[in-house]
Amino acid sequence: MKSATHLIAFILLLAFLSGCIQRESPQSTSDELSKKLTPEKETAISTSGRVQIGVLQSLTGDLSSGGLPIVDSIKLAASEINSNGGILGKQIDLAIEDDQTLNIAAIDATERLIKMNRVPVIIGATGSGPSMSIIDITNKNGVLQISSSNTGIEFTAHDDQDLYFRTCASDASQAIAVAKLAKQKGFNTASTIVVNNPYGAGYADIFIKTFESFGGRLLLSLRYDPTQTIFEEEVKKLSSVHPDFVLLVSYPETGSLILKTAYQNGLLDDATWLLSEGLDIDKVADMVGKDANGTFIVAGLGGIAPYQDIGRPAYQAFRDKFAKEYSREPAIYCSNSYDAMALIALAMEEAKSTKGTAIRDHLRSVANPPGIEVSDLGEALDLIRKGKEINYQGASGDITFDEHGDVNGTYCTWSFDDNGSILLGDKIIY
Repeated sequence: MKSATHLIAFILLLAFLSGCIQRESPQSTSDELSKKLTPEKETAISTSGRVQIGVLQSLTGDLSSGGLPIVDSIKLAASEINSNGGILGKQIDLAIEDDQTLNIAAIDATERLIKMNRVPVIIGATGSGPSMSIIDITNKNGVLQISSSNTGIEFTAHDDQDLYFRTCASDASQAIAVAKLAKQKGFNTASTIVVNNPYGAGYADIFIKTFESFGGRLLLSLRYDPTQTIFEEEVKKLSSVHPDFVLLVSYPETGSLILKTAYQNGLLDDATWLLSEGLDIDKVADMVGKDANGTFIVAGLGGIAPYQDIGRPAYQAFRDKFAKEYSREPAIYCSNSYDAMALIALAMEEAKSTKGTAIRDHLRSVANPPGIEVSDLGEALDLIRKGKEINYQGASGDITFDEHGDVNGTYCTWSFDDNGSILLGDKIIY
């Protein structure tokens, strides 16, 4: 009996001591975490002989309506790669984490992906803010980050050791396209309301500079907190200056609240609104709601979005596969996400390595000319295995990475139709 009592006491002591071991504080800075994380393996091949690929996207939060279809697109490409022999004879495993559209959640998720899953590459994040919050962590650990939806301007000049790439264009060109559209419409005065993060701030800065260079006049520029939920004050300020149009750079949850508040205060009637591509999602129409006549409040509103030549065979093939797999049409940045996964696999196959720096060193080789132009993933993998140079023609377009890991952007107008669906318009020439 005495020995049993001692045993119980010993177990309780061990439990107490284990409870005193501190976990990593969620408030740790990205710099602190980057110093602590060291991948235990140089490659992503796990003990089960499968290749680990990190996916960091907004499955919840303000960008969840964009992040979820992005993940589906990545899964689609991974499945196609696996059905064509995988990477270096190994099947892909996707380690998927939710950044909650929050920087601190992105940092915690990155810690898990690098430390626990030992991934050499992370596809993400959905938003520019979370991606910038983890970039120093991924860089210092030799992990490549490739995003299909980050458009923040500051990534271009960031010192990232060439470990940051994206398959969508920077807002530098998108903001110029919006200013060009405003000029074409004859607008002389503008106000802006943008999310206060790298996406919104960078977009607004370029737009204002370009709009003013065209002779336009800025009346008011507002930035809002990404966690904000009440916008009465901001809308009243916008109403008081009477602009020709308002530029809204936002995400679905906060953007829909701003538009609903503007409608309730009459500002949607008093000024034209141009919306960023962050609101180019069907769900936004339902989130804003309908008027007393049962008409969608956002019907007719729209803005600028990345242009996709839907007549291109590569896009049509992707769209057909996506629709067959998920019984719905792909959303914005879905084709870019498919391409991100495809390029990672092709670079690994060509490099004969799953190391982050090896992927980096071969991404331009498989994406840029010269090489055999190819869009089918099975054919592309086969050509690489035969020692051929390829020039991957993406579902999202002709992807060519520059020295910053950026791609060129082409844009078109878009709007919500009477049914609340997205209607793509004319290509913007600038």
